[in-house]
Amino acid sequence: MISFHSLLPELAQREVRCVHLGGTPESAAKPALPADEYAYLEYYCNDLNCDCRRVFLEVVARGQPGKIFASIGYGWEKESFYRQRMPWAPDEAKGTVRGELDPLNEQSEFSEVFLDLFQRVVLDEPYRLRLRRHYKLFREELVRRQAAK
Repeated sequence: MISFHSLLPELAQREVRCVHLGGTPESAAKPALPADEYAYLEYYCNDLNCDCRRVFLEVVARGQPGKIFASIGYGWEKESFYRQRMPWAPDEAKGTVRGELDPLNEQSEFSEVFLDLFQRVVLDEPYRLRLRRHYKLFREELVRRQAAK
């Protein structure tokens, strides 16, 4: 996985999805979310032989550099696309298209809150289309750089 901003920094800076939160109240189930600007940073697979059509998102805060609040995997294709590519785990396709916390990467005490925010607010149709376009541009840039070697 390579960050989108490492290959296409100007576009990534212009088109990063951010949410501005004034904080959330603490409850028995969830700790209070600090007020801040949170960005969903995109990472894509750099294997040109793979066409997984997925993005890995890290949620970071402007006011807390270096802290990862959530690591989310998401795929924009239909469930059938991911079921076909993961025949050993067909039930995981539903999580892929909804967005899910990545079990192998860093999470925080707020990760469930950011996943819920992603699923309910962040992941609107324009953002789905943007991620698809970013994936295509990312792969084109990888090909261009490989050809320049």
